[in-house]
Amino acid sequence: MNSMPSVSSELSRLLKKMGCPDGVKPFDRNQIAAEKRQAEIAAAAQHQKRVIEKLMGASGINTHFLECSFDNYVIETEEQRRAVDVAKRYVDKFEELLGAGKGFLFLGTPGTGKNHLASAMANALMSKRYSVVVISVMDLFARLRMSYSDNSLTEEKLIAEFMKPQLLVIDELGLQRGSADEVLWLTRIIDKRLYGRRPTGFITNLNQQGLHELLGERAYQRVQDAVSVAVPFNWPSYRGRKRNGTQADQ
Repeated sequence: MNSMPSVSSELSRLLKKMGCPDGVKPFDRNQIAAEKRQAEIAAAAQHQKRVIEKLMGASGINTHFLECSFDNYVIETEEQRRAVDVAKRYVDKFEELLGAGKGFLFLGTPGTGKNHLASAMANALMSKRYSVVVISVMDLFARLRMSYSDNSLTEEKLIAEFMKPQLLVIDELGLQRGSADEVLWLTRIIDKRLYGRRPTGFITNLNQQGLHELLGERAYQRVQDAVSVAVPFNWPSYRGRKRNGTQADQ
């Protein structure tokens, strides 16, 4: 008794009848499943990209810093090397830190590469499909003040907005006026993110003492609770220097 022709052989005959070249082979079930999985991954990546772009105007990273990476960070001292190593470890362990809601704190005078390194971290994390938003403290408070004139923008909606990114980096901490309302808002956002397991990074030109004096004991302690590492950038500014014929502005 002749056995039934296989599906594969039937498809091969059909392809030949349709005039397909001999090299064209029908996909088996495993190949079809793999193609479907790749399509699902691509669709998920596109969805994540749309979500991130919609959230507060994409990542919020200045276009100057979109090219920042660990590889193009200028290392001239052992302190700078340690700072880069800390940043790389943070990225490598982000899944673990995400579970604990722990961020980072970069402190130091202007032009020492804090933004470059934080942007390198953000770019590395976004390449792994984590959502990251970088926002200056002034833009953050400007966004919050919109609720005073927009009745549809409630405090709860604003807090929910700042809860969306997996990593929120607040830049220029210390440039705000330091009013009681600002400190209260900042503390509330930090609290919500910490207890919601959402890491927050902070960048400031102040030292620990200056930050403590500006924020006050309670808000300063919240910042300390919210970070897993604090990195001082104590070397001279890059700004105004020339390196290999180009402006070194980190």
